[in-house]
Amino acid sequence: MQTGGSIQEQTKVARVGAERVAGMDSIRFIAALWVAFYHLGFSNTFSLSERVSLEQKILGAALDSLFCGPAAVIVFFVISGFCIHFPYRNERKELDTGTFLLRRYIRILVPLLICIAMINMMGMTYDSVGRLVGWSIECELVYYTAYPLILILGRKAGWTKLILISFPLALVLVLPRNPTAMMYPSFGLLWNALLGLPCWLLGCKLAEGFKAGTNPSPKTKLFWRVLVIASGSLTFSLMLHAGVGFPWTLNFFAIIAFFWLKNELFTDKKKCFSILEWGGKWSYSFYMMHGPLSTVYNRISGFDDHEVLSPTHWILRLLFVFAGSYVFYLAFEKTSHQFARRITKRT
Repeated sequence: MQTGGSIQEQTKVARVGAERVAGMDSIRFIAALWVAFYHLGFSNTFSLSERVSLEQKILGAALDSLFCGPAAVIVFFVISGFCIHFPYRNERKELDTGTFLLRRYIRILVPLLICIAMINMMGMTYDSVGRLVGWSIECELVYYTAYPLILILGRKAGWTKLILISFPLALVLVLPRNPTAMMYPSFGLLWNALLGLPCWLLGCKLAEGFKAGTNPSPKTKLFWRVLVIASGSLTFSLMLHAGVGFPWTLNFFAIIAFFWLKNELFTDKKKCFSILEWGGKWSYSFYMMHGPLSTVYNRISGFDDHEVLSPTHWILRLLFVFAGSYVFYLAFEKTSHQFARRITKRT
């Protein structure tokens, strides 16, 4: 029987797992791409046929629902809960509330406020349900603010119990307020945050049970990858063709996302794609800026925001968005991270 490596290797894996989970940045970048493709009209540009025959209609419908941006946002909620709770999992670390909140507010709010100022200067408006997807960032701020209390409740009552209580409670309290709503953020900030809370708590639960060095088989990973994409597409298809809104389906999708992430995350950096890990480091900037930057490209090129671009222009616009988002990251997001660390060390 082959052993799990030397004590030094096992210690190295454990140390990496304690500091950072390899693969997480890759997932962030892929989820941000999913949101961007949803907003930038991938299926309209790359439609494969005229959709005359039944087979063409089925293929076209599958392409339309492939990139489900709202489902990717729910993945971000689960990831966020994981990352926030990861340092404090299993009571490994006590929370310094003031330092925690100050650091999170600076890291999130500084780039967001600069982004809002920039789009106002360009004559755009801040639409928290539109391309900027600011509603989800606002919900994140609610979760960060509530985390000190959530941490106490999770440690005393257990994370599973919190999820089992919050899941039906969120559906019962929020959905009747607008039962015909198609979009997830249809209830106002606090009610939106309450609806998404069970998804965020699933991330906390995932962090609590995380074990460094685990790596499921390729077949297991493939199964969950296919399932999470298919289930996300199903929620989109139900909204488009059956009138079943995202508020009714995405919390259940979060459960599938939880098990997918559980089988996806590992700590062997050699098995990560370096370009995806690199992209994940500036995925927050890409997530915020893909909408405004696409509008800038359309204005420069003379296109209307709702016009279907040719494949060439669609790819050029995506490259423009990538470049602009990375510059925004270097100028503002990365700087805000450094500032947050510096100021919290001083305090």
